[in-house]
Amino acid sequence: MKKLLAAALLVGLALIGLAAEIRLHERGRPVASTAVRSGGAAFVPAPIPAAWVVTGDPVTEVAEVSQTHDGSAQVYLWRTTASTFRWTHHADEIVTILDGEVFVTDADGSRHHLTPGDVAHFPVGSVQLWEVPRTLLKSAILKHRSPTLVEASLRWLRRARALVAG
Repeated sequence: MKKLLAAALLVGLALIGLAAEIRLHERGRPVASTAVRSGGAAFVPAPIPAAWVVTGDPVTEVAEVSQTHDGSAQVYLWRTTASTFRWTHHADEIVTILDGEVFVTDADGSRHHLTPGDVAHFPVGSVQLWEVPRTLLKSAILKHRSPTLVEASLRWLRRARALVAG
């Protein structure tokens, strides 16, 4: 009975959170899209950890383009110079190659040649060997783990309280 009551409470909190989220949009919270040309992006240095570098001296930069309103996903432009490195993914990453090329070797030994227009998904926790023969530019969408139902319900409850109070 206690488990059923707890489950009903969580569902109720989730519904309150959904209603609060909808109200935020209905109250005119600005919702706009983002478009950035790579030449106009504000790149900042983002060095690859030295222990990951196999060959070369990569110069790596990143520009944050956008993120979801809940912070669970970000869109970046990322570029690096010629080098070879091992990359460990700390979030799910979906990339589109914009310029240059890369040879990516998975842990199982399968090798992929990515060129402009190619799209790839790298799951959180995966490790690949990246061989970049010349400067590479990619867009990357990083998706972090979804919050648990309890975390989401608590966040929605805080938002609902703020709406009632404000």
